[in-house]
Amino acid sequence: MPSADRLTMTRSSRDFFPPHVVTFTSDRSADFKLSDSSTPLTRAQSASLARQMGFRLPGVLTVRQVHGNKIIVATGVTKRRAKAIEDADGILTDRRDLAIAVRTADCLSAFLYDPRHEVIGLVHAGWRGTQQGIIAQAVTLMRKQWKSNPGDLLAAFGPAIRSCCYRVGAPFLEHFPKETVKRKQGYFFDLPGANKNQLLGSGVSAANILDCAVCTHCETECFSYRREGDAAGRMISIMMLKKHS
Repeated sequence: MPSADRLTMTRSSRDFFPPHVVTFTSDRSADFKLSDSSTPLTRAQSASLARQMGFRLPGVLTVRQVHGNKIIVATGVTKRRAKAIEDADGILTDRRDLAIAVRTADCLSAFLYDPRHEVIGLVHAGWRGTQQGIIAQAVTLMRKQWKSNPGDLLAAFGPAIRSCCYRVGAPFLEHFPKETVKRKQGYFFDLPGANKNQLLGSGVSAANILDCAVCTHCETECFSYRREGDAAGRMISIMMLKKHS
C-alpha cells in the first residue's frame, strides 16, 4: 500500500504546489459518488471529507461528468452559484476559498496551477475525454481567460488506472499510437502518459509535471471500476486556493 501522502496527493500539495494551493484525493474509506440531488456533496460526504482533509471546505463547485471535453470557467466575478451542477469534465477558477471537485474510479484527475495569475484547474480525464483533448483544452482556456503562459503552469496527476492494467482494444492504436502498447495478453493504454503528452504539446514543461504514479486497479485502497464493476464507489479530488492570511 502506498503512503497516505502519495495516495491523497498531500505530498504533491506540500512539495510541488505552494502552501495556499490545496490538492487532495480521497481513498476508498468513503464513497463520493455524485448523489441524485442538486448538491455537490451529501451531508455524510461533507463530514467524511472534513475528517480526511482535517478541515471543512467553505464551498464546493463540482460537475456532472459526461466523459467529454467541456470545462466550466468560474471567475471571481462569476455569478454562478457554488451549488449548481452542470454537465462537464473540468473546472477552472481564480476564486479563493472555493473548492473545485471531480470524481474518479480509474479515470485520471489532473490538477493545474498558474502561479503567475493564481488560477487553478481540475480535470476528469477518461479515455474519451483524453481523445477529445480535454487537458489541452484546459490549457487553451487558461491562456484565453487569464493569458496564462503554458511554460509557467504546474500540473499534477492523481491516482488512475495505468498501462500495467488498462487493457484495451486494437482501435486504441489508431487513437493513441504513442501510448498504446501490445503485449502477449493484448493491448494496454497509458492514460496518464497520453495526458502528459498533451500537456507537453501545449507548452507545459516536463519539469513542471508531477505524477503520483498510483494505479487504481493495482492499489486496493482506491476504487476501480475495472476491478469492481458497477459496485465501485468514487474517489473525490479537490483543489482550492486558500484566501490570503
